[in-house]
Amino acid sequence: MTVGGNYKRQSTMKIRQIIIIVLTISFLTSCRHGYKIENDKVYYEYWNEGSGQGKRLIEEADAVTFQTVEFDCDCSFAFGKDKNHLFIDGELIKNIDPNTFKFIGNYIFRDKDSAYFFGFYNNINDCVIKGVNPDKIRLIKYPWAKADNFLIHGRDTVNIADINEFVPIDDDWGKTKKHIVNNNEILYGADVETFKITSSFQGKDKNYNYEFCIINEDDFKKISYKSFDFNGIDFCKYEPTAFEDIYDSLVSYKEDQNKRIEIVEKLKLKGFTIDNIRYSNWMGESKIISISMTNKKCNCIVEKLYRYDFSKPSETEKIFKVTERIHCE
Repeated sequence: MTVGGNYKRQSTMKIRQIIIIVLTISFLTSCRHGYKIENDKVYYEYWNEGSGQGKRLIEEADAVTFQTVEFDCDCSFAFGKDKNHLFIDGELIKNIDPNTFKFIGNYIFRDKDSAYFFGFYNNINDCVIKGVNPDKIRLIKYPWAKADNFLIHGRDTVNIADINEFVPIDDDWGKTKKHIVNNNEILYGADVETFKITSSFQGKDKNYNYEFCIINEDDFKKISYKSFDFNGIDFCKYEPTAFEDIYDSLVSYKEDQNKRIEIVEKLKLKGFTIDNIRYSNWMGESKIISISMTNKKCNCIVEKLYRYDFSKPSETEKIFKVTERIHCE
């Protein structure tokens, strides 16, 4: 009697297993994604957890010349092309030549004119790697590559003189013998030997803490510009200083970026000369102008920070709060 009961239970379990397998196969085969040609039109089929299986017309696609395309990469994109266009997951990718489009590696693709990075992005139509010759691209390690003196991180680039010495640390950080690099920005002045990473956008060396590729604001002493005694100060021996009261209203970066920088003018009167000027993005929409200045005793970095005010409507022209600061060594 026990044997008969076990037999019935085992049979029931097998039936349940078969039902589960059939339902799983049915579910997986119903969750289609890819391209389909019907009535001389091209459609993209997709699965959405909220709405289920869907299909949309690709209006730009030519059904006569359309074909799916596969590349030897670990990406999950559905590629398609016709005689004039390239499509990724049913979306038209603008300004790409479909006939010369090919895979390089590490989510980098190219056509006859340009290179593209599709590893991460905000807009799939804004993935071109600007300013590089696709013939010169050499892979390093995802998401790093190089072309001539340009270090490539994703779709962004930075010019590095000692690029052949570059070594990636992780997906966000790398270094050469002279520089620490975070994504596509160089941490100018950071001490390579003592530098330690603390997060994807933060680090520190023996002198300073860094955040978003510049020295952390907490490492600067806040002083009033209006009451500061510039004549009695030796900046070569003075601590990092930030002047937050030079500008009392928001400015337009486009209008302000070529105007005088007050601390630079003060240092000129003390015998400093300008070595170079760098214009960079900082924390997304914010901007920074960095001026390297020297005299016979030391080197100073003057920075003009344009902090984007997200509390204002995006169409506001004067939307940046401005601070000037200085540190010397």
